[in-house]
Amino acid sequence: MSTASVHKPWLVQHYFDRALAHAPGKLAVTCGPDNLTYVQVDRAASEISHRLRQAGMRRGDCIPVFMPKSVDAVCSILGVLRADGAYVPIDTDSPASRVAGIVAALGSGLMLVNAAGRAKLSSAEYESMKSVLTLIDVDDAWRIEASEVPLQYSAISVDIAYVLFTSGSTGHPKGVMISHQAVIDYIDWCVHQYRITATDKIANHAPLYFDNSTFDLYTAFAAGATLHLVPPELNAVVPRLASWLRDRAISVFFCVPSVLTLLLKSRRLQAGMFPDLRELVFAGEVVQPDVLTAWMEFFPEARFTNMYGPTEITVDCTYHVVETPPGDEPVPIGKARPNMELFIALENGELSQRPGATGELWVRGLAVGYGYLGDPDKTARAFVQHPSSRFPDRLYRTGDLVRMREDGALLFQGRADQQIKHLGHRIELGEIEAHLQAMAEVEEAVVVFQRAENPAQEGIGALVSTKSGLQSNEVLALLKQLVPGYMLPRKLKCTTDPFPRTPNGKYDRKEILQVVFADSGH
Repeated sequence: MSTASVHKPWLVQHYFDRALAHAPGKLAVTCGPDNLTYVQVDRAASEISHRLRQAGMRRGDCIPVFMPKSVDAVCSILGVLRADGAYVPIDTDSPASRVAGIVAALGSGLMLVNAAGRAKLSSAEYESMKSVLTLIDVDDAWRIEASEVPLQYSAISVDIAYVLFTSGSTGHPKGVMISHQAVIDYIDWCVHQYRITATDKIANHAPLYFDNSTFDLYTAFAAGATLHLVPPELNAVVPRLASWLRDRAISVFFCVPSVLTLLLKSRRLQAGMFPDLRELVFAGEVVQPDVLTAWMEFFPEARFTNMYGPTEITVDCTYHVVETPPGDEPVPIGKARPNMELFIALENGELSQRPGATGELWVRGLAVGYGYLGDPDKTARAFVQHPSSRFPDRLYRTGDLVRMREDGALLFQGRADQQIKHLGHRIELGEIEAHLQAMAEVEEAVVVFQRAENPAQEGIGALVSTKSGLQSNEVLALLKQLVPGYMLPRKLKCTTDPFPRTPNGKYDRKEILQVVFADSGH
């Protein structure tokens, strides 16, 4: 453990080190039957960091963490940070080609795995990737006696803490680089805003490759609280999550709004069933007012907060505490959190902060990310210099359209491009299109998205024209090898008819949406 941890944190692992010094025997993280105290996590993280350094890891290397959500994964994340690297959680259910692309972009040559990750890599489709990687096994790390050699961190606050890969419109995922100082700027505010203390039990619902997990991990460690990882299998059977939240006595729960919708529709909720829940935070997609109203009526003692922010600005840049049930009124994404500034880019190029302004949201602040790993062109398009600043001062162009109310709160109005949020995942429809159009068997492909108040009825759709009479199930089978499961179209229709087009020759996406979902019953 670095002795610097007793001071104000400037590296995110300092949060954990500080909690360890205060209460080494306290339960730190739990997942299913696995329960590790702060000192046990410390032992594992130290062992993993030493293994990484012995394997040749250098300061600043980006290390993929290839394992399902687990206590192993949390220890691995801390291990990478303690070795002065940046961690990169990877979805083990992603196609091998996508994983290989991410690993190639990172260029470290090392990968952390546990038994589950290693089993996944044993299939033939990963063979070529494994030949260029050194796999570091973490299964037994927490059982090893801690090294007597204390770790001294070389990283400083401007170094990268993590890289998260998001969907890219060209068919290649984009690696968003986030610094230690950006995470600390966000987490320090969250701990204060949500009154998080060592007595809290914080649920981690988001996958670790989804930026919402940043809130869960580091608010828990910053406060010395206990982190309860929601087992991955509960995401497949969402109704069981209600009893899990109750039985675990969760006090702080951060999730995507679709989880609230699915839990409400499951009819598992009962008034007062979460007596310990005091902070319910949601972000990642639009919350339905009627769903939120029902939750607030069930649990009037909890405080409800809507947050908003792309991965590129370190989880969230706005927040709105919902004081009264919204009824049928749209829920604002709110105002800027401290140390962030928001602008609305108007059609004439002006950056406005006036009530009534409508346009693309641009974000400024310490927590704005560094850009996309190894992709200066995409970085230059999305991260631009503030036109009024005399010093390097980048604004992130979110691509989200907003309108400012008279009270200064922002209302989300949609996207300026083809990006969607579905069940918490940020997806570029263009990425799916690019993969379909690159198939030798496909002549033409358009991908659309059907919105619905009930997330269970939402879905990605695709209209495809094939060269050899390929059927929809065959096209889906090919696509499954290229994109994660959450990006697969729910409806894919193959056709020999001309695609609907607008008078100017562009695809008529509204008409294509109707064609694809014509027999869906929605």
